[in-house]
Amino acid sequence: MVDVKKISEIPENYRNWLLLDLLGAIVGVFGGLGAIVFRTVISFNRWLFFDIILPKISFHVDNLNLGLIFLPAIGGLIVGTLVYRYAPETKGHGVPEVMEAVALKDGSIRKRVAFLKTLVSSITIGSGGSAGIVGPIAQIGASAGSLIGDILKLEPRDKRLLVVCGLSSGVAGTFNAPLGGTLFGMELFYHEVGLFNAVPVILASVIGATVVTSYYGPQLSLKAENLTFTNPIELPLYFLLGLFFGVLSVIWVKFFYKVEDFFDGLKIPGKYKATIGGALTGLIGMFYPTYGIMGVGYEGIDKALAGEISLNLLLSLGILKMISTAFTLGSGGSGGIFAPSLYIGTMLGGGLGIIFHYLFPSLVNKPFTYSLAGMAALFAGSAQAPLNVIIMITEMSNDYSLIPPLMLSSVTSFIVSLIFLKGSSIYTLKLERRGVKMRMGRSLILESIKVKEVMNRDVITVKANMPVSALELLVEETGHHGFPVIENGEL
Repeated sequence: MVDVKKISEIPENYRNWLLLDLLGAIVGVFGGLGAIVFRTVISFNRWLFFDIILPKISFHVDNLNLGLIFLPAIGGLIVGTLVYRYAPETKGHGVPEVMEAVALKDGSIRKRVAFLKTLVSSITIGSGGSAGIVGPIAQIGASAGSLIGDILKLEPRDKRLLVVCGLSSGVAGTFNAPLGGTLFGMELFYHEVGLFNAVPVILASVIGATVVTSYYGPQLSLKAENLTFTNPIELPLYFLLGLFFGVLSVIWVKFFYKVEDFFDGLKIPGKYKATIGGALTGLIGMFYPTYGIMGVGYEGIDKALAGEISLNLLLSLGILKMISTAFTLGSGGSGGIFAPSLYIGTMLGGGLGIIFHYLFPSLVNKPFTYSLAGMAALFAGSAQAPLNVIIMITEMSNDYSLIPPLMLSSVTSFIVSLIFLKGSSIYTLKLERRGVKMRMGRSLILESIKVKEVMNRDVITVKANMPVSALELLVEETGHHGFPVIENGEL
């Protein structure tokens, strides 16, 4: 039997922490359920567009199905209409909006966001748009945490923590990667890192992963059973790969926003921009319908890791996925950039692996292990999140022998892109372009405020012989916690 008296004797700060742990676990359940619902709605929309609509609009020229051009265009028209009319914050990849909510809005997210993000992102992906699921799931899970914080009227600090719990649990459930989900939230969004703050996020991530695994069963996100790292002499090649992807990360980020600028500059209604972006994505995907250019792209990743794609095709697919993702999201579609980044890194990393194998055949026996390093290096550089992606890829592949090459390539890419992007990332740049200065999830709003704008010109001083009781009263009256001490007219 619980002794209520014993509980009441627990210090208040510990009781609050235990409450946050409990709430983190509850948010984890909702984050996991949100991931299940989102994936289910994507499957429904993919069935609707590809099995029902596509046969009715198919038109073949040689071996090309021109109907694939119109499929994501239809999805773009629907998504563009919903996004620009009801919730502009659901446009794009979702993570920057959560960053803004955590850093500047005390964790507040509009209640309609979870529903609309589920709807518009699932339509974008289901109709063949090139986008991922992590950004939407993060925004959906974060919305659950924000809602619970609002219902319970929590302090802003505690509500921000629940937002991170929600997004981490969704990501952990999606990839069956509880540690990766935890680090995704803590590295990208929440910098008040410590044991007390980490425990609710850990609980949420574990429970989110458990909920999703209970529904779908245990499964590996990456089919990389035979891709192991056994030869330390290869590490210099992984360093070169990291340098390459560090430069590529910079190109990827800048290209992504150049495309977004192009669509923003079009003097047409927003819904038609998303339609055009969808059509351009479909045009590219029409030439490679079975390689994952359209949609999330996991089927293409699986083929690459299995060694079923040639060098020339690997390089082509990596570049085309970069272009199609920029078209989809830059035009106003909704979805994430994590999976496309994995796809691009897989293809180009695998291409480098094949080149290394040709150059050093006795040294490089498993060239497609470089695909795994490539996906980690590209995301580490473009998102400025090396620690998270190292652990995430390790959990997704269930192979801890990969940690040394993943660490070396990811950190190298991170350093190179850090130099050229000056601490910005593909996530923070979206906010910085709107005037909100961010660096790896942390607001730099104080950089734009001058001291003279916030300084107190009416300075209250105290004498050295002032009684402590009088000082306490002065603190209560003024709300200040420090005063200049004057004696004989001097400090």
